[in-house]
Amino acid sequence: MEIIQIPTVIRKYMDASNKPDPEAFINCFSEDAVVLDEGKKRIGKKEIKKWSDQYHFGANVTLEPKAVKENKDEVIVTCKVEGTYDKTGLPDPLLLDYHFRIVDDKIVSLSIFLNDHKRA
Repeated sequence: MEIIQIPTVIRKYMDASNKPDPEAFINCFSEDAVVLDEGKKRIGKKEIKKWSDQYHFGANVTLEPKAVKENKDEVIVTCKVEGTYDKTGLPDPLLLDYHFRIVDDKIVSLSIFLNDHKRA
């Protein structure tokens, strides 16, 4: 899958991240969606909004897609991540793998992991 073929809801997620547009961001998720980030699970839009307000929008995070692939029932997008978060001990550039599961054009599951491959 090419970057230009990223599913619509993932494009909306990234656009909302980069604008920033917290309302459009949270509307990309289903009501009972699950986000796993830094080993912590957030369930439902209310918890995802708390997470995104603090760790995403609060840190001015922007995402630049570098690679995309499909793996069974998920789409994995590798993004170069920038922002005003504490970068101590993190690789430069910071590449994270976003594992999206989508149902009915909504994100039902998002798991974020440090990319362990040298690609950009």
